[in-house]
Amino acid sequence: MVSSAGTSSRRKSQDQWLTFNCYQFSRGVTAERPRSRRWVRAEECLCTDDPDKISDATTPDDFLSRRVGGGRLTKKQIKEHGWPPDFIGILGGAQSWVNVPSDFFDLLWSAATAADGVLRSITLKVQRHEDRWIVFEVGLSEKMGEPFKVQYDRRSRPILTPSRDDPVVRELRAVRAQLKWRGWSGIAIIAIGVLVALWIANLWR
Repeated sequence: MVSSAGTSSRRKSQDQWLTFNCYQFSRGVTAERPRSRRWVRAEECLCTDDPDKISDATTPDDFLSRRVGGGRLTKKQIKEHGWPPDFIGILGGAQSWVNVPSDFFDLLWSAATAADGVLRSITLKVQRHEDRWIVFEVGLSEKMGEPFKVQYDRRSRPILTPSRDDPVVRELRAVRAQLKWRGWSGIAIIAIGVLVALWIANLWR
């Protein structure tokens, strides 16, 4: 797992962690002078680890990620809100959002275009501040969405198994097998047709 965090200046004992499984990503870019801006939105995220009941587990959440230098806001923005200087986002409300540095954003940007059967989870380190939960750290983890269990032999020794194929590779193999089956089916149909034609020709003699 990789993470993006600001410089700590708070009571870490009050930090709380949440984990969300996110099933859909989208991304976009806007261009203006003198630069362009990119964003990634993690959608349909369900909270799977929330011991302190901060989030509503029955309602999917969306997270908007924006790329900024160092993952932090400007001093002017921090002063306007009066929040701790090392926070990077806000949890809850109409839109949850988080600011991340370029290297972390690039991972999110790539994840937004991947359709490879990988389950992606976002973890947030949050802390209550006045009437809001503010975010101090965000993490992204990935794992194969299909369950996997180690197999054992009769002596309770783990059995070595080959690594699983990428879902895209499995899909291509399935398509190839289907095309191969259709090819042989076509040949069989033609062969049967030829035999029937020869049989009919013999009857007419």
